Parts: sequence; structure tokens; C-alpha cells
Amino acid sequence: MAGVAVDPWHATSAHPAEIGPRDAALLFVVDYLNIASEDVLTALDAAQVNGTDVAREFIAARLCSEVDFAQAAAAYLGLRVDHPSDIDQIVSLGDHETIGSVEWGMRTCDRFLTTKIFLTPIIENLSLLRASVATNPVLKKRARVTTPSRLRHHRIERESPRLLEAARLSLSADALHLSARIVMTGAQGAAASLLAFVLFACLVHFWNETLFGLHLLAIAGFGSWIAMRFIAAIGFHSPPAISSPADSVDRQEGEGGLPIYTVVVALRNERSVVPKLVDHLDALNWPKSRLEIFLVCEADDEETPRLCRRLTADMSHVFVVEVPPAEPRTKPKALNFILPRAEGDLLVLYDAEDKPHPDQLREAYRRFRVSSAQLGCLQAPLVVGNFEGSRIAALFAMEYAALFRAFLPWLAHHGFPIPLGGTSNHFRTSALRAVCGWDSHNVTEDADLGMRLARGGWAIETITLPTVEDAPETIKTFFPQRTRWLKGWLQTYAVHMRDPLRLWRELGACRFLVFQLLFHGMMTSALILPGVIILLSRSVFAIGHYGYGIVFEDHLLLVDAVIMVGGIVSFLALAMRGASNDERRAFLSKVLVIPAYWLLISCAAWRALLQLFCRPHGWEKTPHGLESRANPGDPRYRIDPIFDIAT
Repeated sequence: MAGVAVDPWHATSAHPAEIGPRDAALLFVVDYLNIASEDVLTALDAAQVNGTDVAREFIAARLCSEVDFAQAAAAYLGLRVDHPSDIDQIVSLGDHETIGSVEWGMRTCDRFLTTKIFLTPIIENLSLLRASVATNPVLKKRARVTTPSRLRHHRIERESPRLLEAARLSLSADALHLSARIVMTGAQGAAASLLAFVLFACLVHFWNETLFGLHLLAIAGFGSWIAMRFIAAIGFHSPPAISSPADSVDRQEGEGGLPIYTVVVALRNERSVVPKLVDHLDALNWPKSRLEIFLVCEADDEETPRLCRRLTADMSHVFVVEVPPAEPRTKPKALNFILPRAEGDLLVLYDAEDKPHPDQLREAYRRFRVSSAQLGCLQAPLVVGNFEGSRIAALFAMEYAALFRAFLPWLAHHGFPIPLGGTSNHFRTSALRAVCGWDSHNVTEDADLGMRLARGGWAIETITLPTVEDAPETIKTFFPQRTRWLKGWLQTYAVHMRDPLRLWRELGACRFLVFQLLFHGMMTSALILPGVIILLSRSVFAIGHYGYGIVFEDHLLLVDAVIMVGGIVSFLALAMRGASNDERRAFLSKVLVIPAYWLLISCAAWRALLQLFCRPHGWEKTPHGLESRANPGDPRYRIDPIFDIAT
């Protein structure tokens, strides 16, 4: 039509005279792969929106595989498809070297001194590469076409020993004073020993006075923690909602397109949950061409990585990585193994059983875009899906509702330090690297990382779209998990209190006080709960034996009763503020068993304290998936027939 300009990128049916060299390459590839014209137009639009290349959009839309495109590109260039082998040693990477102004992928040399140049071309540079290859016989002989996935896999394999050593040392290599690799310093050991000796001497010589002093100290500690929870419940702050988080990608959202988002999932003996995990990750509302997913498995767990590879064979953005077995056998070590290879500007961590909201990445991205550059992390709320499964599951869900949907948003609103959850943490990758990643020697690496981000000047906030997971339904599953969490909290407190004055300067007075309340409210309250019950019983006994009016005892009994009731009410208030209507009904029916649940946590705390000295870095892995967390005798999870015969 006269007067209408022709966009050459959309001229797939234009006259040959109107087609430039770049478009000729596109037409060749499209014809070679037999891709429909409407799919080509969709891919062109997506490439413009996402800031990617057309071939990547073809692959993301599963119009072809990486190997299919490599074969088409090789045919256009007159080269062959080949991939780096075990004997190919990396000589250099082509990140800043070019062939005819086009960056190439990797140069290798094998034991026969054969040099190879591996190319990962895109349609937009095929014509330039073709001209260079045609005029350079040596290049034509040495160049091969490969896929980005095979190149990345080869790099990880070649660098595995270095990556593993760095992951093992992790934080301790750069900041030993902040790592749990040292359980307790000499000064801390001496202070703890002196405190224990003084306490023992006081109990021997001043039994009643010491017990009374400890009683008052416990009241002050419990009272402060309860007061903070009440304040949080009253001043509950919901994270600001992001408008239209579920919008489809129909326009460019930032200069240069959307950033690459890295998703990391650590798996170990997780074969049962892998199929659901792959489905949940595939449902994430983020362009596949700007997404990289690492499924990080243990090399001595053969079944899990094999299944992961089989289920993600046609997903070019998913990479299954095997971590060689080495101590410490912890989740943060596996995460640190892959962190150097993450290419995303943003990174999110999930557990194997997680079901994140499909739009969670988009909400996090938009929060990062509108927030200060000092926002280093966003915590998504964790929601328990099986809260009606058992009493333990319901109380566990109550904790999660109180923590992730009420308490953490309140802490974030006031800029206080936030102990992160172990999953659904969205990071600026630069912030994560700035604090040296996770501590491979800390078994509650999430809480520690939250404190180090705060000390490093990074802000942590919360978002609204949740991740659903299953709570343990049996004591057998709950107890080891809670032991590991509490042991990690002890490690974290010991690490950050090695230099209290420095911690005070880095956090400031108010945030330092909140730090103390957080950790003592979590750990000390759990450890001294049996003692508080004993002291409460002692007051009851004294009043019963000597009559009401005994000096202090009647007042202490009243205060103790207020503290116990206040603890339950403050916990319930937070849980109710964060819970849904269905959850509230389930929670209220379990109020009477809260003290028993706290005693169970107290037992786990004492076990954690013992393990801190016997197995400080021992990782008691929690099985994922409802089938492994539920009571096997529960008829809901039986696979054999159930015959209900009326008698």
C-alpha cells in the first residue's frame, strides 16, 4: 500500500528485494524450523517487550528446542553442531571478545591441542557471523554451534571444584567473625562459664533469693516479648499492594525489558514432590525467556536429579545442577554452590514442596522497581495448606499466620531487623552477593541472613502474594525440624553478639533492642518455660502450704498468671490478624492445647542447645510433601481401599 512503511522484522511475506540480511537469516531459520507466521509475529513482539532475542522467544514458547535452533543456525552458517566434552578445557570465555563485532561463547583446547570456538548465536547476529565465517577459513574450521544450556553446564562442571570449595567456606572465608563455623569464641566461652559458675554459687548460698531474682527476670523477659507482640497486633501493617500484579506481559516494563529472574530450589531425596514442583514453577507468571531455574540436587542422590532432568527436558530455562558431596551437608552450602552462576538481577529461593502464587515474581519485581535501591530483600508470606490436618499442623499454621502475615509486616513497616523465612525470599542478587550469600555453617541460614542484610544497610520488606506449603502433622516430623531451627537461632545469636558494641553501632539503639527481643523471645522463652512452670508451681505450693498473704508469693502468682494468659492472648491476637476466616475457626478450636505445644517447642529448644555443642552443623532434614509429613494411619492418605461396613 502506497505511503505505508514496511517494518522489515514483520515482513515475513515481503518481496525478497525488501528483505535485509538480518531478515534473510530470520526467514531461513523460520523456514528451517517450519514455524508459522503468526507465531513469528508473537515472538517478535515478545522479544521487544522482554528485551530478548527472537530465537529465545521461539524456544520459550516451545516452538523449537535449543538443539533445533542450533541446527538451524549451524546450517545457515555452514558449520556443524557440537558440544563441549569432558576433555575440552576452557581456555577463555567470549564475554568481551568478538568475531566480526559479535560476542562468542567459549574457546577450549583438548589434550590433542585441538582448539574449538563454541558459538551460541542469535538470529540478530547470524548474518554478521556468516560473513566472518565465509572470509576466515581458520574460523570455519574451529567454530562450532552449541546451545547456551550445554555451555553453562560445561562451565559449572569445569568449575565445580572451585565452586564447591567456595561454597563450603562461604561466609567464613571473607568474614569469619560473622560465620557459625566457629560455634563460640574463647571470650564467649569464658563469659558463659563465668555466668554459669556465678549462678551455681548463688543457688548454693542464696537459694531463695536467687530463685526470686530469676523469677523477676523471667517476668521481665516474658513481659517485654508479650508487649512487643501486642503492639504488633494492634499496629498491624499490611504490605502496600501493587496495582494489577497479574497483568500479562503486553508492554515493556522497564528500560531494556524485563530483568532475568533466577529461581533456586534445593532438593535432596525429594523424588515424590518433583512432579508437583515442576508444575508449580512452570505456572510462574514470568516470561520463560527471562527466567532461569536452578534445581540444585546432591550428587549422591541419583533418583532426584534424574527425575528432574526427565520432567524438564523440554524446558530450556531449567538447569539441574548436582552438588558434589562434601561437608557441611547443609542447604545453604548447596545454595552457595550455584550463586556465582546465577545471571538474574533478581533471585528467589523456594523449597521443594512450595506452591508459590503464580504472580508472586511480578509483585516482587514491581516492588523493587518503585522502592529504594537499598531494598535488598522481600519476604513473601508462607501459608500452611493442611492446617486442618492435625493439632500440630493447626498450631504450626497459627505460628505462620502470626509471623508472616502480621508480625513481619509490622517489623518491616518500622524498619526493624527481620529474621527471614527459609523460602520465598526475593533478593536483589547484588545485595545477596554483597553480604557473601548464605552461611553454609548455619543451620537456620535464613534468620542469620536477615540480620546480616540489616547490618549491611539493606532494607527488608514483605509482599502480599503467598507461597503455600504443608506443615508437619506428627511429632516425629515436627520435633527434628524445630530442633534445627532453634539450634540455628542459637548459632545466629552467638555469632552476632560476638561484638555487641559493633552490632549496636550498625543497627542503632532501637533496632538493637528489637534484635534482643526477637531472639530472647524466641529462644530464651522456650528454654526457661519449664522453669517458669516450676516457679509458678512453687508459688502455688507456698500459698497452699502457708496460706494466702505470704510475702511476694501471692503477687508473683498473680503476675505469673497474667504473663501466661498474656502470652496466649498476644499470640492468638497476631494469628487472628493474619489468618483467613477458615483458619480462624480452626485456630480458635486449638487454643487450649497452646501450652502443650509450647512445652514441645521447649523440649526441642533444650535438644537444640545440646546439639549446639555435640553436632553444631548437623542438618536434620525435614521431609517435604504432605505424604511424608502426615500421619500414615490417617485414612485421608491411604491408597488402599477403605471398607466402612455398618454392623
